[in-house]
Amino acid sequence: MRKFIITIITVSVFLACEPLEEVPYSFLSVENLYQNEDDVDKALFGVYSSMNQGIDELWYFLSTSGPGEGVVVRLKGDGNQGQLSGLNFQPTTAHGVWWNNFYRGINRANTVIEEVPNVGLESNIAEQKIAEARFLRAWNYFNLVKWFGAVPLHLEATADFSDESVKKPRSSIEEVYNVIIEDLEYAETRLPPRWDNPSLGRATSWAAKAYLGKVYLNMAGKPLEQTDKYGLAVSKFQEVVNNGPYSLQTNFGDIFSVDNEFNSEIIFARPNIDQDGAGSVLNFFVGAPLSPHAFNGGQYQLGFAESFYDSFAETDLRRDVTLLYSYVNSNGDTVTYNDPNNPGNLPFGGYNDPKGIAFGKLLDVGGAPASPFQHRSDFIFMRYGDVLLMLAEALNESGASSDALPYLNQIRNRAGLDNVATTDQSGLREIIKQERKWELAGEFTEYPDLQRWGDIEQSLQNNEDAQFFGTVYNPKLELLPIPQNQLDANENLTQNPGY
Repeated sequence: MRKFIITIITVSVFLACEPLEEVPYSFLSVENLYQNEDDVDKALFGVYSSMNQGIDELWYFLSTSGPGEGVVVRLKGDGNQGQLSGLNFQPTTAHGVWWNNFYRGINRANTVIEEVPNVGLESNIAEQKIAEARFLRAWNYFNLVKWFGAVPLHLEATADFSDESVKKPRSSIEEVYNVIIEDLEYAETRLPPRWDNPSLGRATSWAAKAYLGKVYLNMAGKPLEQTDKYGLAVSKFQEVVNNGPYSLQTNFGDIFSVDNEFNSEIIFARPNIDQDGAGSVLNFFVGAPLSPHAFNGGQYQLGFAESFYDSFAETDLRRDVTLLYSYVNSNGDTVTYNDPNNPGNLPFGGYNDPKGIAFGKLLDVGGAPASPFQHRSDFIFMRYGDVLLMLAEALNESGASSDALPYLNQIRNRAGLDNVATTDQSGLREIIKQERKWELAGEFTEYPDLQRWGDIEQSLQNNEDAQFFGTVYNPKLELLPIPQNQLDANENLTQNPGY
C-alpha cells in the first residue's frame, strides 16, 4: 500500500443524465485550472480516483460472485449482498453505483482529453497525457459494456445538463467496443512502458496492450461472437508475454502481499489508501471471523463455498492462499471451517454455511487495523497470470491447441500441478476454463468469463448454492438491469430484456 493524495479538479460530471454530488473549486473555470503539466496530472489522478469510489459495492459482486459452480455462499435476504448473492438483480438496487462511478470516470477523462491541447505542453507530453485519459475512458467503458451491454456513448465532456448533452440513447455493444479499441490503440503507442513511481498505479503501454487483448477475447465470445478477434487477441497477448517486463511470482501468495506491491506480475492495479475513511471496507465483509487481518472480524458476509475448496487438488498451492479454511484467530484459537466442536466463539455464529470460507488473497499480516477503512491490499485489475491463461485460451480457440499448452502449464506448474498434454480443442477448452476459476478466484473475472463463454445457465445447474438461494436461470441474468434512476431521468434509455 502506498499513501498518496488525490486532487480532483474536474468541474463537470454526468451520470448519463443525473448530476453527481460533487463540489467544484469555487469560481474557477476549467480553463483556469489547466495551467501546466502538474495541473494535468492532478486532473488525471482525479480520473483514477473514480475507480476507488464505490469499489466496495463493486467487490460485493466481482470478488466472489456470479453463479460459478460452488464459488458463492453469502447472505440471503433483500439487502444488497443478498440480492447480489442470489443474482436477484433489480433496477433499483445498489449496482446503480457502478454505472454512476464508471460514467464519472469517463467524464473526467473527457475533460482531460479536451483541455490538454490548451495547456501548451510539448506535443509528445500532451499526447501522453491524452493517452492516459483515453486508457482510463476505455477501462470504464469496458466495464460498462460487460455488465450492462449497450450503453450511451459520451465522448465529450459534459458542461451542462441539457437534453441534447446528456439524454443520449444506448449505442450498440459493437459501437462501444469500437470506441474502446480506438482509445487503447491510441494509448498503447503513446503511454510509457513504465513509470518512475509504479506504486501510483498509472497505466502503461503494456497495460493498454493487455487490455486490448482482453477486449478482443471478449468480442470473440458472446454476445458478439466475432471469432476473428481470437487472432487479434493472440497477437496482443504475445506482445506482452514475449516483450513485456512481466514474469510469474514464484510463490503464488506473494502476488497479493502488501509487502510486495506492484511486483513482477502486476500489470494494472489501484493502490489502496490506509488513511481512516479513505480506503476500503472490503476486509470488513470478507475477513474471517476474529481474524487478525480483519477489523474486529468484520461482519463476515462474503465467502466461498466448501465445494469450491474441494474442487482443488490437495497439492494445489493456490487453495490455501485463496481460501482460509483454517486459521488462528485473534484469541489464539485455531478455527476450522464447519467444525461443530470448535466454532471459535464467533460473534456472528460459527465459521460455517451459509457464509462460506473467507477470502485469503487479501490477508494483511500486519494485524487487525483500528478501523474497517484501513484495509491495505491493492485492487488488482490485470496481472500476468491472467494474460497467460487468456493467451492459452485464444490460441486454443484459434486452432493452435498445442501452442497453448506452454502458457497453461506455466500456471499449473507454479501451483504444483502436472502438465496438461491434451491437444483436443474441446477438452482443453474445459481445462482452461477451470484453471481460470482456480487461478483468478476473487479477481474481477468470474462473471465476465461466464458471460462470454455462454456458461451462466450451465453454472447455475452445477451450483448447489444456487439451490440455496433459490436462483434459477433466466436469460436476463446475462446482463445487469439499467438503473431505474437513469431510466426515469432519460426517456431515451431502454431497459435490458427481462427486467
